[in-house]
Amino acid sequence: MQFSLKTIGLISLYAMTVSAASKFAQTCENVETFGNTLRANCREFENGELRPSTLNLNECIKNGKGSLKCGKNGNFQGSCINCSLRGETELYCMCRNVQEGHRFVPTHIDLNKCISNNHGQLGC
Repeated sequence: MQFSLKTIGLISLYAMTVSAASKFAQTCENVETFGNTLRANCREFENGELRPSTLNLNECIKNGKGSLKCGKNGNFQGSCINCSLRGETELYCMCRNVQEGHRFVPTHIDLNKCISNNHGQLGC
């Protein structure tokens, strides 16, 4: 039974680490955007220190028919304009929708769904 409790404890610790990694805003501070660049000070898991980190959002976000979505090498800014960060995680843009004559439509995404803190470095 003791082995099972240790195993459960290790699984819980791993789950907390993965959860924190996938929701970057829980472990990063001073989050801001400049064009397509996301900047933040992110906590390293090993020692808890904050490290400055940047990420090109085009590497992690795509325009899916007028909706911002997670997507590796998505290059959303090729078809989106007037993007701004609201709060620490909500990215709002006007993006072209191919199904509506390529007109720009409002859309947003919670960056916590796409961005992670990987040992102090922002990543997809």
